[in-house]
Amino acid sequence: MTTLLSPLADVTSRSATADAAQLRAEIDDDLAAITESMRILRFRRNGLAPISGLPNEILTVIFEYLEEEERLDGYDGRDIPACVAVTHVCRHWRNVALECPTLWRFISSSSPFWLDSIAWRKSFHTYLGSNTSNFAHGPCDVGQVMDLLSSQPAPMLKTFKFWARDPVFLPTGPISGPIFRGQVPLLRDVEVDYCDLSWSLCTFGGLRTLRVEGAPLPDLLSALRCMPALEQLTLESIECNETMLFDEVPLARLEHIKLCATSFQTAIPVFAHLALPVDVKVSLRLFSIQGPETFSDLFSAIYKHRGGSGPVLRSLRAANYNIRHMRVQFSTSREMKNPDDDDIRLSIQFFFDLPFVVQPDIVLDIWQTITHQTFFSGELEFIHFEEFTGFIWGLTAALRIEGSTVTYPSLRVLELRDMVLHNDELKDLRDILTMRTRHNLCIQDLRLTLCDNFTDDQARLFGEVVANIDCDRYTLNGGRKSRKRLP
Repeated sequence: MTTLLSPLADVTSRSATADAAQLRAEIDDDLAAITESMRILRFRRNGLAPISGLPNEILTVIFEYLEEEERLDGYDGRDIPACVAVTHVCRHWRNVALECPTLWRFISSSSPFWLDSIAWRKSFHTYLGSNTSNFAHGPCDVGQVMDLLSSQPAPMLKTFKFWARDPVFLPTGPISGPIFRGQVPLLRDVEVDYCDLSWSLCTFGGLRTLRVEGAPLPDLLSALRCMPALEQLTLESIECNETMLFDEVPLARLEHIKLCATSFQTAIPVFAHLALPVDVKVSLRLFSIQGPETFSDLFSAIYKHRGGSGPVLRSLRAANYNIRHMRVQFSTSREMKNPDDDDIRLSIQFFFDLPFVVQPDIVLDIWQTITHQTFFSGELEFIHFEEFTGFIWGLTAALRIEGSTVTYPSLRVLELRDMVLHNDELKDLRDILTMRTRHNLCIQDLRLTLCDNFTDDQARLFGEVVANIDCDRYTLNGGRKSRKRLP
């Protein structure tokens, strides 16, 4: 190590600038040696800490827990993702983290600065080599991330999710090349929000599941043409100009399609451009519904098959969340035990532009529309209604027998939940059920849960015209005006 007895005298005794530069270089070398010595000493000292004695397997579990906790608690927008942060503690932690593919399944950040870190560049190879990868980024770095995703293949990747926090800042120009260089043979599940789908055309041919939000209809159709094996499709907030016309896209293997956050005006052209299998399951979440007549054109666009016998719908389930929000479901099973049954063929949540007064009527009108204007046939055996006000009048009108006209002859189960039942409504319902019994159309089961104003006397009277009555304790106690709703 250089010894300086009198730095000032030594420097002033030299007249050449080169001598001063050499002296500075020697000092820098000495400082570097001291820094390296301190690094080695810190490394040795850290090795004496109790946590340094943990096996790598335990450290991996801790890292995974930290990443999952921050992500699930809503802290996934921090400047540095947890999976990158642990690589900045020490060399040992960095090596352990980079050898753990599951730690890099979900990467989210609102800052682009960490993208240039050495740890990130190394971990990106690990990220693309994992089975499941999720990518969320802020608006400032989307283009840079897309270029990274296009830089190398992902031979082990099976699930990929990518979304930007603000579509306004998405790059408008083409990315550097096909995503994953077009080499992602095991990829089966993709979720993208507000992204240009053009980079997927040569890459996603083997997909089974796709979720897309915010894509223009032409781009969506072009991408779907390259996905013949698709089985699950979820579309949300699709941008559509109903005047555009394109050839239908066949999705012969599709099992379930969901269309969410979409207006009635957008839903029709979307379905008009898709050729769906007969047995596909359809889930809709629509707004701007003005009345039952709006569903006729929609069903014509969805169910374009003509001729032959289609599935038989046997169950109807409807829930009224408020005066502007309802859900109606139709199933091929004889009973719908819950809203997630596998046999549900059509599920519709819809929002009215204005409060719709005759709400119960729209449910039965939809049933009539789908069973008369599509390939579905209807043998309604089970009805479940929930949280409707003034519903009984609409139900009794639908069940009434007029002359030789018999409606819903197969109906055997009537299930009511969370409803306020008035005496005159109950009397009218009992009279209708008595009429149907005389025509050998008896209701086998009447089930009431969380219903108000249905007493033991009412149960006895209905027992004369219904084979089985099943009421919860709340209903048999007459209900109460102030209550805590059950799930």
